[in-house]
Amino acid sequence: MENLNYRVSRPIALNGVHDLTICAYSIKGGPFSCIDLVDCYNVHITQCELTNSDQLGINLTNCANVLIDNCYVADVLTGIHSLNGSNIQVRNNKITKLAPKGVLVSFENTDTDAAEVSSYAMNNYLK
Repeated sequence: MENLNYRVSRPIALNGVHDLTICAYSIKGGPFSCIDLVDCYNVHITQCELTNSDQLGINLTNCANVLIDNCYVADVLTGIHSLNGSNIQVRNNKITKLAPKGVLVSFENTDTDAAEVSSYAMNNYLK
């Protein structure tokens, strides 16, 4: 993750998109989630650096078939959150420096039979 040439971007907010890859972005969220997807499917978020958000690193609402892998998430309220999702996979991410009582990965009303969290590095301490 450290040797990538990231493209600097403002927070990404998408609604109703599909068949998309979000790759190699450096996003500082500020008052917004770094990546906020609503009603999206067949999305791959990979090799992104998501930092400095008062909100979430990645927020998924009503999304399906999403793979989040090889991302670095730091200095955010919560790392990754899925609400009403299906087939959400979170693999090989580094999530660190969450807000007090921050959550690494959260699935709410998500199809847990099709949700996966694996191989992540975590080093949480207060901002």
